[in-house]
Amino acid sequence: MIQDSLEKAGYTNLHMFANGQELWDYIEPLAEEPANLERHAALVITDIEMPSMDGHRLTKLIKSDPVLREIPVIIFSSLVTEEMRVKGKELGADEQLSKPEIGHLVDVMDGLLDKKKQAR
Repeated sequence: MIQDSLEKAGYTNLHMFANGQELWDYIEPLAEEPANLERHAALVITDIEMPSMDGHRLTKLIKSDPVLREIPVIIFSSLVTEEMRVKGKELGADEQLSKPEIGHLVDVMDGLLDKKKQAR
């Protein structure tokens, strides 16, 4: 559903991963290639509940790395409660949306990517 919505909004260079560990295994080596980071990982959308590594752990790993922390992270989960929002913010998530907000996800992504471009 997310992939279909993003493709309809014009996002075409998408990589989907079955769990947080697979995404981390893909993204961690990119810290060694900062010049290629934008091309391979402009933004991360993660759920909270995933096998192997949950979204909070993944967010913490990304935001703790001096190179990878530049990647905006959106937590997109049905588990986003006020308590989870606090935790996500503490871990460095740039945005947090509950899954029924799929229409709002594209607007948030566009805003984060525009903000990132302007910061350069």
